[in-house]
Amino acid sequence: MQKSFKRSAQVFLGRIGLYQRVKSSFLYDLYWSAARPKIGANQGHKTDIFLRLGARVVAVEPDPSNQRILRQNFLDYRLKRKPVTIVDKAVSDKSGKAIFLVDELGSAKNTLNQKWADSLRTDSRRFGKKLAFEESREVETITLEELMRSYGTPYYVKIDVEGHEMSVIKGMRSAAPFLSFEVNLPEFRAEAEECVKMLDRVAPGGHFNQTPDCTRGFVSDEWLTRDAIFDILRSTDETSSIEVFWRAPGLK
Repeated sequence: MQKSFKRSAQVFLGRIGLYQRVKSSFLYDLYWSAARPKIGANQGHKTDIFLRLGARVVAVEPDPSNQRILRQNFLDYRLKRKPVTIVDKAVSDKSGKAIFLVDELGSAKNTLNQKWADSLRTDSRRFGKKLAFEESREVETITLEELMRSYGTPYYVKIDVEGHEMSVIKGMRSAAPFLSFEVNLPEFRAEAEECVKMLDRVAPGGHFNQTPDCTRGFVSDEWLTRDAIFDILRSTDETSSIEVFWRAPGLK
């Protein structure tokens, strides 16, 4: 079971262009021992993939229900704890407090972004029903830069924060080799363009790719310039979401 899961994870990483790049590198062992933040960890499905591959994971999650599940799955109910650090905060552009909008505890749709919540309150097509977001709670926030100072520069940062991506990247000052963020379309097209601009300010000359489904790999066979990913964001007819990947300059 574990071997087949590991193989599936390797295939997944290969399809998004990461596995063989690192597997063939002398940095392979260092890669899998390095922390990789999973921002918006939810209940830990992607965290589990990376842990089974041997990585050390920093899982950042503001929902107390999901925090409890993460601890049960990876720490509390294990004879040997997994190498995962759970940060009970939300990632944003500054440290402090923020309002977390809750449709229901544990939901992957919960968000710090008012625009996303308002959209889902009136849209029954995306998830088959309108969402209520009747609850809200105050949560602590931390920046991506502070996470890097505390846990080291990661190899890969995965951001899945339901419309709050722009604020997460705004709090980034140092480049990680790889980063990805989700874009909910068409509502967050403009915000996605701003995320691309911010990444280019952090490390000018990086490259981009994208996919509507990570299990199918990248849409483009080649990594793209900033202008090329702008063209895709402006012209794509996707009406659900895509994931945009960024590769820091100097990597091949």
